[in-house]
Amino acid sequence: MSAEKLMDYDKLIDVVQAGNVLLPDTPGFENARTAVWNLDAAGMPRIIVKCQTTTDIAATIQFAKMNQIPICVHTAGAHSSHAVVDNSCVIDLSLLRKVEVDPSTCTATVQGGATIGDVDGACQPHGLALPMGHVHHTGVAGMALNATSGVGYLCRTRSLTVTFLKSVTLVMSDSSVKTVNQDNHADLFWAVKGAGSNFGVAIEMVFSLTKVSPKVFAGDIIKFGKDTGPGAVLCLKFLNSDKTRNDIISNWFKFFDNAPSQCSSLLVIAPKGGPIVSRVCYTPTESDADLPEKDISTRARKAFEPIMSYGKTLIDQTKMMDYWSGLQKLGKFNPSYYYQKAANLSDIPAAELDIMIDKLCKFADECPVSNMGSGIIIMPLGGDLRNLEPTSIPTAQVFGKMKWWFIVITEFPKGQADVHLRNCCIKWVRDVYKVVEPFASQDKGRARDYWFEVLGDIYGDNMPRLRKLKQKYDPENIFSLNRNILPSPGDVSRNNKTKHGRQTSFRKSITTSLKKMF
Repeated sequence: MSAEKLMDYDKLIDVVQAGNVLLPDTPGFENARTAVWNLDAAGMPRIIVKCQTTTDIAATIQFAKMNQIPICVHTAGAHSSHAVVDNSCVIDLSLLRKVEVDPSTCTATVQGGATIGDVDGACQPHGLALPMGHVHHTGVAGMALNATSGVGYLCRTRSLTVTFLKSVTLVMSDSSVKTVNQDNHADLFWAVKGAGSNFGVAIEMVFSLTKVSPKVFAGDIIKFGKDTGPGAVLCLKFLNSDKTRNDIISNWFKFFDNAPSQCSSLLVIAPKGGPIVSRVCYTPTESDADLPEKDISTRARKAFEPIMSYGKTLIDQTKMMDYWSGLQKLGKFNPSYYYQKAANLSDIPAAELDIMIDKLCKFADECPVSNMGSGIIIMPLGGDLRNLEPTSIPTAQVFGKMKWWFIVITEFPKGQADVHLRNCCIKWVRDVYKVVEPFASQDKGRARDYWFEVLGDIYGDNMPRLRKLKQKYDPENIFSLNRNILPSPGDVSRNNKTKHGRQTSFRKSITTSLKKMF
């Protein structure tokens, strides 16, 4: 490394006084590098900067641009394979996890590194909630501003997380700081509600909150199909179901075709002849948040009766539980080595649905592993999401018309130490995905990258508008390690073309590294 480069590091260390600058030989670097959910995606960056202030972030952006190092952003959840990337400069927000709730205005001020669990913990004493995702150790900023816009148990009654966003403070690609809302940079505010990582580093967000029932009805309903599981054993024939796995899954789909919005679920098809798990949840609307527990339970059991009574239930874990420390803590994936793909699916004709279910069940039997981190997961969308105006937020068109959220995932605990198993798991996931691919949403004008591969496209016909805003606010595509939107080519000046071309070469080198993993 040249003396000039060393001087640059020294200058950055001098400027970043609130946070920490970590190089590969610095104590703490390895812990920061591997503080991710998916260890298979923990790259080897050139530098990690744990930021605590806008000054820290701005200085890091300037440093990365000066040294032509691609930037990636690591929030506390780090569920993205773009959180810690090879040869990058990591802006680590894991020190910024403070959440303040103002019950008088029903708002929460959330720092950029806070997790779903951090927000739930701050909201619980006030009986309030922010609709968010299913896994409590997910970072809020990454989930809402980049990954899914905030799909979770409450979205069928209260819509997406980003619809509750009131303002966000961003450090921009030129290191300036902007607080954007409906009255200040309204065009940028529209864009960040689902595509924010393309435009800046979110250091603080303000969300409105909703009132929720302190107790909700939720839990797992575990069933085995006919002649599978314990019922396949001669001495346990009394546990055998009269319904096949295909029947049970088909019944679940039919139920959620017209289910009440208060009903949500995650359907899990376990590998290698394992059970069908319906994790169900009944969350009253905000107007019914004060209903007595007994009434909620009665309504929930009546609503879910078509699922609960169908076939043979081996284990019923449903009960009334605390919303914040019960329902929201059900989802957990321990750090390990994973590969997944996901898609947002449109309505599936009945004849094709039966074929799809049959193929999914056969693939589940062929899964290379059988563990708690592997399976095929399906969630119903719809409900209040159908009321989204297609241009109200960048992801509204897709989430407003899609009916199902599909994920297929495998865990291979030894990672690269067992290359054969890893390759088998990846191939299995890709093969399963092909079954649902014809029904998946696609973003025209966006690369077929990691985000398309792993979480599915979500912008639809709002892509042209997003590309123009990308050109306006980040013409050099400095923030490219995300669900990337390329600047609109029609407005690129000659000077910006040169800069953009240089940045694109760095992005291609990173893409090459990611392709080795995915």
